[in-house]
Amino acid sequence: MTVKSMSHSPTTKKEVVAAFRTREILAAARRLMEQKGADALTMDEIAQAAGVAKGTIYLYFQSKDELVQALLSQVAEAIAHDLEGILAKPDPPPEKLRQVANLLLDYVDRERTLFPVYLRELVRSKSGRASPLSSLQESEERIVALVTQVFAEGIAAKQFIPADPRLMTFLLKGLGRAVGYYQMTRDQKDTVQEALPVVLTLLFSGIVLEPETPPEETTV
Repeated sequence: MTVKSMSHSPTTKKEVVAAFRTREILAAARRLMEQKGADALTMDEIAQAAGVAKGTIYLYFQSKDELVQALLSQVAEAIAHDLEGILAKPDPPPEKLRQVANLLLDYVDRERTLFPVYLRELVRSKSGRASPLSSLQESEERIVALVTQVFAEGIAAKQFIPADPRLMTFLLKGLGRAVGYYQMTRDQKDTVQEALPVVLTLLFSGIVLEPETPPEETTV
């Protein structure tokens, strides 16, 4: 009697081609968005830039909104992956918080093209209006949970002020969005570099507790 292997089936050629096509289409869309913005983008242009027929692109993305959802999901996955890397380090909570703030603002800077779309769709998803980008809330919640863990660690270690760690997370994310919005309206490329030390000062002066110093010994 032969025993069937319990290992996962190997990736098929069709799946490899689909993954490759998806990456090519998303990369082409990102390049075009950086040139002309998301709103002016058309599926025809994306297909041409990706080197595929217009009909082919609809095999992978049914609409431009769905394609933009995939781009936002890419960024969210990258942020979550990087946050998990920070959490896995043995660094003390204040150092982790510094790294998290740097990370979030770095993504605000790198994803300046997608940032206006992110803000608009975040409002749509939270308002309860139907949106093909409704899964954005799921990605947001994953990121919130990871950052909240950093604050919870700091509070447990008595290195952060005793407050709601989830509230702290939203305050930090709010600072990041404010920097992104300012950058978007002012079109200044050095906004994040200027804002980072201010954000860190606000965090560390308002959240991080100074280590207690032992009382000096008195000589008799």
